[in-house]
Amino acid sequence: MPKQKVLYADSSFADLGDLDKALAAVDVELVVGDCQTQADVIAQGADAAVIVTELILLDEALFKACSALKLVYTNNVGKDRIDIAAATRYGIRVCNNPDYNFREVAEHTIALLLSLIRKIPFSDAYVRTGGYDYNRLVPIKRFENSTVGLLGFGRIARAVACKLEGFEVKVLFYDPFVQEAHIGHAQKVNLETLLETSDYLCLHAPLTKETRNILNTDSLAMMKPGAAVVNAARGELVDTPALVEALTSGRLSGAALDVVADQATLGPEHPLCRLDNVILTPHSAWLSEDAFNQCKNDLTTELVHFFTDQPLKAFLNREVLDKPST
Repeated sequence: MPKQKVLYADSSFADLGDLDKALAAVDVELVVGDCQTQADVIAQGADAAVIVTELILLDEALFKACSALKLVYTNNVGKDRIDIAAATRYGIRVCNNPDYNFREVAEHTIALLLSLIRKIPFSDAYVRTGGYDYNRLVPIKRFENSTVGLLGFGRIARAVACKLEGFEVKVLFYDPFVQEAHIGHAQKVNLETLLETSDYLCLHAPLTKETRNILNTDSLAMMKPGAAVVNAARGELVDTPALVEALTSGRLSGAALDVVADQATLGPEHPLCRLDNVILTPHSAWLSEDAFNQCKNDLTTELVHFFTDQPLKAFLNREVLDKPST
């Protein structure tokens, strides 16, 4: 009987030796692909029992074409790259990797927030050109006693709220899936109140049909004049042209973005890159050596559990167990 096969379609890891050894120990073959598109995944994974992906969108066309497929593993926290409903219809399990980077993203959010408030990137660039007049940084507001709004209140946002406790700020959150009125020192409010009262709005929502472009011309117009935005979640939560307009008009005082919807177009001529009140990082909020290693280790553990019939930690569609395959 031929070995079952795992296709890692688009790995960003230079070394997958430990994963290869762990799978070989349970008589499973690892194939590292060089896929760019779903069509590539279908071509290289038609006989795979498991497909692992990081960035490629997978939908019903793949589930229909790959008849041996039993599990799709998206090796990141987000779930928006897999059509989970379609996978469920075909009896295919879907897992993600939810735990490896929430600490780093929370820390990066705080770092972006403080860098924005204290104008650290602008100050650094200014001093490097020979300037040393601190009046060039005016105005700078005191962070203490300000209001930080968290749009979404999952694991990352809760870690941010916890880290903010020592700054003596008011923390508000909006999340339609959270029932509690207070969690720790954070208070739940509706979206309108969050927009109207936050001095600093940090985005932590998943990307869904409902949250795509949740910050748009209308919602940005509701925000407190002079407020600022931090986004270390998904670029598509923000309508970029609307954000640029709010920044250039002075409606917003600044933005710190680890993700941008049109990130492939970023460069010297991009409107965001020409604004001094914008901080940009290259989708690196998740990054640390510890997170990198935990990402690989959690992936390895989950796949070994799958092939040895042990419970899966991050099983996104448990209802698939009650559905016959199409």
